Amino acid sequence: MSGKIMRYRAVLLAGMIGWAAISCAAATRHYYIAAENVTWDYAPSGRDLIHGGVIPLPFTSQTRWPKTRYIEYTDTTFSQRKPQPEWLGILGPVIRAEVGDTIVVDFFNRTQIPHSIHPHGVRYDKDNEGAMYLPPGRGAAIPPGGKFTYHWLANPGSGPGPTELSSKVWWYHAHTDEAKETNAGLLGPIIITAKGKARADASPRNVDREFVALFMMFDELKGKGSGQFHSINGYFFGNTPGLVMKAGEKVRWYMLGMGSEQDIHTAHWHGEIVRDKFRTTDVIELLPGSMVTVDMVADNPGTWMLHCHSGDHMEAGMMATYTIYEPSARSCPVKFVSGNFWDDAEKFSLSVENVSGKPIQSFAVEVEQFLSPQYLHRPFEGHRWSSDQALAPGETRSLEQKAYPASVRQSVTGWVFLPDSIKFTDGSVWKAEAGGECFHIFWREKDHPKVEALPPLQMEMNVD
Repeated sequence: MSGKIMRYRAVLLAGMIGWAAISCAAATRHYYIAAENVTWDYAPSGRDLIHGGVIPLPFTSQTRWPKTRYIEYTDTTFSQRKPQPEWLGILGPVIRAEVGDTIVVDFFNRTQIPHSIHPHGVRYDKDNEGAMYLPPGRGAAIPPGGKFTYHWLANPGSGPGPTELSSKVWWYHAHTDEAKETNAGLLGPIIITAKGKARADASPRNVDREFVALFMMFDELKGKGSGQFHSINGYFFGNTPGLVMKAGEKVRWYMLGMGSEQDIHTAHWHGEIVRDKFRTTDVIELLPGSMVTVDMVADNPGTWMLHCHSGDHMEAGMMATYTIYEPSARSCPVKFVSGNFWDDAEKFSLSVENVSGKPIQSFAVEVEQFLSPQYLHRPFEGHRWSSDQALAPGETRSLEQKAYPASVRQSVTGWVFLPDSIKFTDGSVWKAEAGGECFHIFWREKDHPKVEALPPLQMEMNVD
């Protein structure tokens, strides 16, 4: 046997042993995903939240449209939805794996036409490709009411290369009638983390926070302007919620593009720069099908714009904001214990406790209200609640205001209270030093996810 053949066999054997070691330590990641018809609102606030005004023509006539989305459930019964980050928007759930893992997706088509799930970047056989063309595999077109279980492998080629970051993003989307299905909303991200660099849930260990951002124009009226929604995760004119991070965090952004020939985007961050292993920039180029992973060090506190730098797309609303907040270094002198703002037709009530450790002579709190996930405004009346009665340490005081009419009362999704000024009996005064300091929110929906920082307070802006 020649030395060349022996060396080849040795290399092959080493590769097989290495892959076997990866496979032995691998996990099976199981997901339960249904395709479902929904009504989607590109602007839940009904407003342009970037500029503090109405949505411009021609988009004002209708922002709610029938869509089809991938919805994640907890098990094979498909009865309990799994909570998702609000910033994902129209996107389906994040499918994660570490290199070497097997991904199993139980798919349930709850719509009236055939659909599928086709992944990018992972290894599959023909039956698990999820794409309809000749010759079709078994998973190419799942009929209405049908189910199929996809099996995919995150092999070494699925993960980041030696010059890439520790994780990378791929697409998954429907591919029975691909162009119509992705425009309908059947698309989502796959994130693969390098072997040995993942947490138990397969997210990368060396980042503090992750976001996925899809830049795409959804066409609802076959090219008519009033039906073209230039969106970030399915929202336009600043309605994308939840892009919030803490100062000092390392944040990984997974940037995606999809759509038609109009979807040539240049995603631009104000206030920060991003990096991959090759460059530092604040603009990422995205084409239909693009998948880009970059890192940001969130070291510039404030609320900043994220938008497409194409002029036409900006005018059409392809804009969002992200917020970097600094936790307060001070303790809060009062605690908002409880509130009743929806159940009593006669009055609103708020219970405030003195947790400062010393007697309070008087205090005042500011009031703001959520009318949608990103729409925060200050009421015209009753925006300042106060008490001139002494409040001992540990004592609770109830404040009351006249309630709104029922229709107005139910339109408020969350009440925000912020200490403004607190005067102590020793003559000292506590005043809020930063916007949003010590805020507390009472939500109409009791299971509302925690909000780390408030969005910009809406106010009219005149740019003339």
